[in-house]
Amino acid sequence: MLDILRPVGLVGRRSVAAWLLLGVLCGSGVTASAQEKDPNASQDLYLFTSFEEPADAGLRFLWSEDGLSWQRIPGAFLKPHVGDGKLMRDPSLVRGPDNTFHLVWTTAWRGDRGFGHASSKDMVHWAPQQFVPVMEHEPTAVNVWAPEVFYDEPGERYIIAWATTLPGEYPDGQEDADNNHRMYYTTTQDWESFTPAELFCEPGFSVIDAVIVDLRDEPQAKAPYALVLKDNTRPVRALKVAWGDSPTGPWRDVTEPLTAHLTEGPTVTKADDHYVIYYDAYGDKKYGALATKDFVSFEDWTDRVDVPEGHKHGTIMRATEGNVAYLRRVGPEQIGGLGMPFEIPMDDAEVERRLAEIDRVANRGPFKPSWESIKRFEAPEWYRDAKFGLFIHWGPYSVPAFGSEWYPRYMYQEGRKEYEHHLATYGPLTEFGYKDFIPRFKAERFDPQEWAQLFKESGAKYIVPVAEHHDGFPMYESDYTEWSAAKKGPKRDVIGELADAARAEGIVFGASSHRAEHWWFFGQGRLTESDVSDPANAAIYAPANNKRMAETQAEAPDKEFLDDWLLRSCEIVDKHRPQVVYFDWWICQPVFQPYLKRFAAYYYNRGEEWGLGTAINFKDWEGRSFPDGTGVFDIERGRSADTRPDFWQTCTSVSKNSWGYIEGHKYKESGELIEDLIDVVSKNGTMLLNIGPKADGTIPNREQEMLRDIGAWLAVNGEAIYGTRPWTHYGEGPTDVAGGSFGDGKRKAFTSEDFRFTTQDGKLYAVALGWPESGRLTVESLGHESLGGQVDSVELLGHEGDLQWRQTQQALEVSMPQNRPCEHAYTLRVTHSAE
Repeated sequence: MLDILRPVGLVGRRSVAAWLLLGVLCGSGVTASAQEKDPNASQDLYLFTSFEEPADAGLRFLWSEDGLSWQRIPGAFLKPHVGDGKLMRDPSLVRGPDNTFHLVWTTAWRGDRGFGHASSKDMVHWAPQQFVPVMEHEPTAVNVWAPEVFYDEPGERYIIAWATTLPGEYPDGQEDADNNHRMYYTTTQDWESFTPAELFCEPGFSVIDAVIVDLRDEPQAKAPYALVLKDNTRPVRALKVAWGDSPTGPWRDVTEPLTAHLTEGPTVTKADDHYVIYYDAYGDKKYGALATKDFVSFEDWTDRVDVPEGHKHGTIMRATEGNVAYLRRVGPEQIGGLGMPFEIPMDDAEVERRLAEIDRVANRGPFKPSWESIKRFEAPEWYRDAKFGLFIHWGPYSVPAFGSEWYPRYMYQEGRKEYEHHLATYGPLTEFGYKDFIPRFKAERFDPQEWAQLFKESGAKYIVPVAEHHDGFPMYESDYTEWSAAKKGPKRDVIGELADAARAEGIVFGASSHRAEHWWFFGQGRLTESDVSDPANAAIYAPANNKRMAETQAEAPDKEFLDDWLLRSCEIVDKHRPQVVYFDWWICQPVFQPYLKRFAAYYYNRGEEWGLGTAINFKDWEGRSFPDGTGVFDIERGRSADTRPDFWQTCTSVSKNSWGYIEGHKYKESGELIEDLIDVVSKNGTMLLNIGPKADGTIPNREQEMLRDIGAWLAVNGEAIYGTRPWTHYGEGPTDVAGGSFGDGKRKAFTSEDFRFTTQDGKLYAVALGWPESGRLTVESLGHESLGGQVDSVELLGHEGDLQWRQTQQALEVSMPQNRPCEHAYTLRVTHSAE
């Protein structure tokens, strides 16, 4: 799971002296805070995309407070992998109306007849790169240079304009025959389909590097749009301006040169009440700037701007403080070459045989390893009916019982409380590392039947124990490691025993895999003197890479690790037949995409073979892994603000500060959990509630009490939960529920005016989320006018007597009995008929 405590720690001593120069490193490297990621915050800073020669490292940034004085942001944020050249030159970035950033770039000097594209929500975590071929129709086209992306708000489309070399287009002397340039453009709304390339600008001379400026809000402008372009003819090679009534031209009234010879790469921003045209004065090896208010008269502001040496041209865009702070935080966290060799402990031929069998099953149908095929998925009816499940985080991280289940990572990070606690309690990390907790993880009091009986008493209909967490210690008998609960520690196949016990109680069994995060989970141990760097421990700790380098796509998981991930995932399926497979968030890395398709087809085909309704859980955090319609979307520690059209899940915990067992839990109240369950179910969801057993195998008493409280409430009100479907709207009342992940620690208290609705078998259930002090409930949605019909009967679940009620035009009014039928929330069962 994502750790919910993310203070930044400091890097201390390191065996490699160069790393002493590192400044601040993020604790988990998991995510920015909500404030840092708020896309709606004011656009009060500036970002300047950049690259450095030889242009193979990827996207870089400058930032500025005033749009004039610029500073580097350390690091490279996206390594290019598309096109024959696999370069990134001239990066151009725009934020779309949905707050998604779109980046386009030049992929090669010559040879590539298209440009690169990638998208991101935060400029750190990028979707898979794509190469967009736009000039294949021109057989003599040499390249696609300097693509510039512009969002056309009136047209609700993106415009991408670029220069292409077409030899012999202009006369010798004006331009070298092999270096003639013309500007073309394409448009797209979805970045999947693109309009055919058309001529963008035809000024009668060789032209490159054009940027569109929207002047629709400038009443004194000569036209709604200006185009700053480079006249690339040999005698000129300088910037000019043209005018147009449309962002795609035609462009007219081209000016005389505005800049000196050998200038290019214009980009335009607004600063100090002026439009500022930045350009690369490559003859002088520096950046220049012109200021204007009307694109008619210009001032030279070169002496007013400060651009770091070596910056290569990109585009300027406005950014929030949060955007910039996040990039500045992430950049120094990128540490290349950190990882250790990783190997699958199995003969290569046997590995290939097993992978071939996975692919055979994945391709035999009815599902195939393509998203189009996998979208045949439908959420199983048992899952849609269940509504309430239990998540179980249990492993060697329960032994230290400190901080959170991320202790295995944080114990190696200097400056963290876990690091200090570990040294004080267990001694040096070279002598007692995470592996040394495993012999202490004995689970001597683990009784799976006792657990299953408690789960049944709680009212849970399915369970999802963690089969393997980020620590790389499977809780089942695995063929791919000696470090598992079946061979070390408890020496029991915990997952297998739980599966048998749950099924004996009629509870559906699922399992979760957090294996993907193991790629970098022990990377912090490489930054300090510890047992992680000992090759003898590679089987438990490797590959111990750097998370941030993987997210730049520079040091992404390799084939060996990805094959291992697929083998382990399918092993869980075959050995334990889970009907839910839950994946944590980091499978969103683009390199996992083909493996996700293979796994999904394999798993769903196995489900069909076994006659089991199966589902994959996936998230949308730091990137998207599975497309909509291929599984059940999961919101971690959060809720939905409204009813979702597709069945979904929220995973949350009884504790606010950990998923695994710790001493010092900040527990939620049973009533909060019940209210959240009701809210989620009313919006077409199910709640997966986590508990964290102790290292000895016992479930903490407080957690048992909460489960029994939920079970007692469901014993009275279960018919309003199990098997229900959403009503026309989820509810009413004054209390707003914020949608999205990681909001469970900031929930607002509900009142007796807050209701949630569900339906089943012709009955409508109105659940009041509080007991009215006045003794009367008022449900406005069930008034004659709102309902559009007549209420025929009203009953209070758990109450045996009659109720006094009346339906007015405005509301249903119900007088509640003196004694409450249960605790926490109260269900009215309503029948009604249409007019």
